[in-house]
Amino acid sequence: MIHIAAICNQKGGVGKTALTINLGAALADEGKKVCLIDLDPQGHLTEGVGMKHLYLQEGNNLYKALTDHKDDTQKLIHRVPHEKFDIIPSNYEMMLAEQTLFMTRNREHKLRALLSDVAGCDWILIDCPPNLGNLTDNALNASRLVIIPIQAETTSVRALDLLFDQIESIEQGLKIKIAILAVIPNLVQDSALSRRILEELRLSIPALTPFEIRKRVVLQEAYDQGHSIFSFKASTSTKEDDCNELRHIYTKLTEFTNARIEKEERSR
Repeated sequence: MIHIAAICNQKGGVGKTALTINLGAALADEGKKVCLIDLDPQGHLTEGVGMKHLYLQEGNNLYKALTDHKDDTQKLIHRVPHEKFDIIPSNYEMMLAEQTLFMTRNREHKLRALLSDVAGCDWILIDCPPNLGNLTDNALNASRLVIIPIQAETTSVRALDLLFDQIESIEQGLKIKIAILAVIPNLVQDSALSRRILEELRLSIPALTPFEIRKRVVLQEAYDQGHSIFSFKASTSTKEDDCNELRHIYTKLTEFTNARIEKEERSR
């Protein structure tokens, strides 16, 4: 069975792309067959795994597949040579996707139809754009499972309420059920404000993880080099310690999400 999860938050700067890359790497490190989808027209995930050249490539791409669905989906999948996972990259033409989908019938179902042709995966992780438009609607409908990175800041908490409203709207409009697998505090800095917000969130959100991903310089360095934290080679022993800490946390996140999936399946 393929598990498809959308990594969502309409607020920018919460580390959504890094989470997608590194959670995918953690799942792949456990032997799972993983494919990442860069649904963001800006192509940050494509760049963040060292495949920026695919963003500018002509020919078959995700935009054409979403709007025409004439090509074999498997042809969109590329192996990331230095990682254990695959990617369906974004493309510069994706900048047209929101407008094109708006004028298309059954626009919320395009990605779901596209992914029905994908075979041989255990996990598909979708990096959503930082807005609540047609592409994010497609991701929510295609996945039915959501992972939400947030920062321990008041603006992130307000954005979370908007995302919950959007998820509820999609559920009602399409008559589907969307499960929130995890709300993960991400890029957390050690401050009194962060600790207070985390305490409040843990009282109100059952899906909030009992751990957080700390802000570490090596996350940005790995991204800049087109690597996950699992394949990144740290330059100092201190940074290697930070890498090991992060690898451990991402592995804990895979365990948390798997447990949540099992709970959802038992409740059906």
